[in-house]
Formats: sequence, C-alpha cells, structure tokens
Amino acid sequence: MSIVVVPLTASTDPIEINVEATDTLQFVAEVAGVFASTYAKYFCPHLPHNKSLKQNETWPNTTNYPEGTEPNPYAAGKTYTFSWTPAGAEQPSFTSAPGTIYVDTGTVGHPA
Repeated sequence: MSIVVVPLTASTDPIEINVEATDTLQFVAEVAGVFASTYAKYFCPHLPHNKSLKQNETWPNTTNYPEGTEPNPYAAGKTYTFSWTPAGAEQPSFTSAPGTIYVDTGTVGHPA
C-alpha cells in the first residue's frame, strides 16, 4: 500500500492521477483554494465535488484518515482528473479590460 500525496499548488492546471488497487490518496493544499472532483463514488471518503481548503490543510483530514482515502481495487489502473482553483483565481477581473455595457430598453412596472 502506498499513499499518493497530491500537492495542490498555485497552478490551475488539471491534476491527473493514476492509482493502483492498494493506493490511497491525500490532497495537501499548499495554497488556499477550491478542489473539485466528479469521481466521488470511487473513493472513501467520497472526494468532494466542490470543497474549499485552507492553506496547509490536508484532505481527507489526517485525524480520521491518517492513511488518506481507503484503497479501492475498482479504481485501479485508471487515470482520474481533478480540478484545483487557487484562491484569487476563481473569478477573472471584470474591470481589467474595457468593454461595452448593453442596456435593455424595456419598460419597468406592472402591466395595466
């Protein structure tokens, strides 16, 4: 059995992981951000779909899961892709570039 420790860095590149039947996973947030996965059912505890992590936080928590996720032979030999959005990268700056605002000319109020 080996623990696959995945560092979550300031990069927004997708994270690809290949696991074997006896592997467990641990995600360590080197920076704060949001972790997302669509592979919840293959891991125990279920990987979060949309979870905020603080800097230096480990998921799953090491108190309840010191070895990481539980091994799953059904997950073996597959490559899983996860996303990590570092804090501050969630939204593009809407004021950084000029643009045009279009206003609807409809009426406001209740029909008569």
